[in-house]
Amino acid sequence: MSDANFTATVPQQSLQSKLSQPLPVSSLGEKISKIRNGLRPGQQQMADWQSGPLAVSAVPGAGKSTGMAAAAAIAIARQYDSPEFRPSSRRQIVVVTFTRSAAANIKAKIRKYLREDLSLPQTGFAVYTLHGLALNIASRHPDLSGLQLENVTLITPSQSHRFIRTAVEQWIANNPGRYLRLLEGYQFDGEETERLRRQSVLRTEVLPELATTVIHEAKSSGIPPEKLREWSKQTTDEYAILSVAAGLYEQYQNLMRSRDFIDYDDMILAALRVLENDSARRIEQNQVFAVFEDEAQDSSPLQTRLLEILASDRGDGGMGSRGVGG
Repeated sequence: MSDANFTATVPQQSLQSKLSQPLPVSSLGEKISKIRNGLRPGQQQMADWQSGPLAVSAVPGAGKSTGMAAAAAIAIARQYDSPEFRPSSRRQIVVVTFTRSAAANIKAKIRKYLREDLSLPQTGFAVYTLHGLALNIASRHPDLSGLQLENVTLITPSQSHRFIRTAVEQWIANNPGRYLRLLEGYQFDGEETERLRRQSVLRTEVLPELATTVIHEAKSSGIPPEKLREWSKQTTDEYAILSVAAGLYEQYQNLMRSRDFIDYDDMILAALRVLENDSARRIEQNQVFAVFEDEAQDSSPLQTRLLEILASDRGDGGMGSRGVGG
């Protein structure tokens, strides 16, 4: 049978089905638009980010991690779509979140967008917990960070709480007079049962809670025990609570140093010490195209400062065109 005599019959329903199917998306710009158009308005705000600071408010269940992953993938794709794009000079997007599970979730979503929706290599980004990012920076510059990681041990928050209780007991042993003043307080008649009750509450609740709050808030704000002690001299509190807090903080720090332990706040401080150095700061900034932070409202002042420095284009560490994306 010749080609001229060959005919084929296509069912009308099948033909309509084929015609109704979407045409394949070809250009990278069209692929980016397709991802963006599939997002909710709040997510689209993240996807539209191109430079400078941006904060996006979202309630739980609003699809924030999906929006952030899509925004990161789109920002990476725009680098490929840029006329000035050179693979050798491409910086990474750094995505920061608070838990390892959240980091793994966002990383998987970014990879999926790059692989399935954009047909791009699954590179150009890094996802960290905030403390993991700090540890990464500190470990690359041990001379500047002051952390010799082979000689120190990172303790978990639960271990930190145990050290705080030990610090409380050591402070009590070193400050019996001040402890007695706290114990007696007002309207204490010397009755033994009441003394034991107060002693239990002070040792197991009041002083550990005071130490936990002060140590975390002070360290995460870059305030050393000496500064707290200096401030305490300006107060007229009968029980000198700020001085007590400074003593507990100092006892905790001494205990940690004596055992070569560090906590999560120490890692942030170590990373910031690195970034105070002009050369090291430029090295770190030159690896970063943008910083996207999840749950930014929960960051401490020093954590925010760390990310702002990384997101800056300027040598002085101020906010530049690569601001923190929220």
